Amino acid sequence: MDRNTVVAFVLILLVMILMPMYWEMINPPETEQDRTSVVDTSDQTDPADTLRRTTVSENRTAPETPERTQAKPEPELTQAMEQSDTIVVETEDYWMAVTNRGGGTFTSIKLKNYPGPHGEPYAELIPERQRNGVLQFSTIGFEGDTVSYADNVFNITVDGYKELPDTLKITSPLSVSFSYNTSEGGTLTRTLTFFPDQYHIGMTVSLEHFRDIIANRRYTMTWNSGIAITENNARDDLQYSKAYSLLGDELVDIDAAKADAREPETESFEGTTRWVAVRNKYFASIITPISRDAIGMHLTGTKQKRGDLDLENYDAGIIMPYSETATQRDSFFVYMGPLDYNVLNGYDRDFQRMMNFGWTIIRPISKGVLWAFTTMHKYIANYGLVLILFGVFVKILVFPLTKKSYVSMKEMQNLQPKVKELREKYKDDSQKMNQEMMKIYKEHGVNPMGGCLPMLFQMPLLYALFIVFRTTIELRGAEFIWWITDLSQPDTIFTLPFSLPLYGANVNVLPIVMGVTMIFQQRMTSGASTQQQKMMMWFMPVVFLLIFNNFPSGLNLYYALFNVMTIIQQKWFIDVPSAAPAKTE
Repeated sequence: MDRNTVVAFVLILLVMILMPMYWEMINPPETEQDRTSVVDTSDQTDPADTLRRTTVSENRTAPETPERTQAKPEPELTQAMEQSDTIVVETEDYWMAVTNRGGGTFTSIKLKNYPGPHGEPYAELIPERQRNGVLQFSTIGFEGDTVSYADNVFNITVDGYKELPDTLKITSPLSVSFSYNTSEGGTLTRTLTFFPDQYHIGMTVSLEHFRDIIANRRYTMTWNSGIAITENNARDDLQYSKAYSLLGDELVDIDAAKADAREPETESFEGTTRWVAVRNKYFASIITPISRDAIGMHLTGTKQKRGDLDLENYDAGIIMPYSETATQRDSFFVYMGPLDYNVLNGYDRDFQRMMNFGWTIIRPISKGVLWAFTTMHKYIANYGLVLILFGVFVKILVFPLTKKSYVSMKEMQNLQPKVKELREKYKDDSQKMNQEMMKIYKEHGVNPMGGCLPMLFQMPLLYALFIVFRTTIELRGAEFIWWITDLSQPDTIFTLPFSLPLYGANVNVLPIVMGVTMIFQQRMTSGASTQQQKMMMWFMPVVFLLIFNNFPSGLNLYYALFNVMTIIQQKWFIDVPSAAPAKTE
């Protein structure tokens, strides 16, 4: 066994040893406890049920019949409330439940276009444990204490409505105001403006006569919660959960997974702050000021043990200056929706920087793949067909490189008798042997590394596809045909009652197809003659099958398709010479 073969086996062995730890880190198997934990946090299947639970008044109607509950527009009227109440704003894309306790804080956000983790027809963004209201206002009092308005009940004003309805199904922008008079004579008013076709809302904060209330000339708006678990695999979802802030051009983030029970993860800075955000795998909430710059931020991440699962919680606060004028108004907008690259990029505020497209060298390729997919998807509804066309295009693009590499490999095989003679002749002088071998290669115009070029080209593309299929919401739940119902997940047909090392417990079809086609392709290419070569021809596909088994089905579909097209190319489109004549001097 020569040195190169030994090195190859050592590398493969390292991959086999490290892969279980890698998979446990990036894609842990979901346990029964995980499923129980998630069900506990999202156990409603009817949007109206959850919304009713967050509404104090019992005589309100459900959001599934919003048209019956919508009040006829009447002259504007302020309705004073003695107890907390909740109003639901509905568009084609979401239901948002906002309460007057805390002055326009959110108790539920359900996105209609994205299913939940257990078959619910919506994704809920507010964690169950934070249903007291998210997006809170606070100041520092003259005694140095934090003054929060989270438990104060505000008056509600709805533009154009005489009576406060339960649900407002809007087709044009709508403003809802919440106001509170403090015992010191100040008035805090927060106005939320909802838009029928946007995932962001406008928010205006008005402070009147707060000079004797705010001690340090600043106040804070805080998203006092992370994003709820929205995926079936809770561990996988939590892996992507983080809090972010953009300070000038520097992106700061914290990961609550690094926190311990006694010390949370925190970051706090003073300086121009463009936005703060929290996210999970596919969704995010972002607070950004519009009328003036923020002067600082704080991020906090904590963990809470729940069975075998470490639930993560994040606070993301943005600090605004207070100028001590009689009245100060600041405007913001708050995004609460999917991590869609094109949508976030459209705001031109660098929101998309919180999305992970891989290493710096891979990032342009990942973005290019996503752009190609979304562009083709405008004309082709099925992402599986998009992927097939994309694979055909890539295969045509690399055809000259592939042909050259096959010719080079074939000529290398033809030279093997001469190489063997040189190894025998100069077995005691490796330097001389290498010189003579390179001389032969040069005479026949072949490159020993030529056969690796298509694979070298493929590896960055495969990694980029892995990122796109695994992390971009465009591919979340993308169906292809029959059993392939989600290209971002493995195409599992059944689960074994036990787990195999590396392979896991899920039996997936496409990785098997990928492995089989790889064997056929290698048989056509290598022409293995020694026992070692024959063993390697079987060994690598098996290793790839084990590694790729839990990868997204879209990636396996692409790889299997590429192997099939390579076989077709080799059989009918590439004329490989059976022997290469030596060049004459």
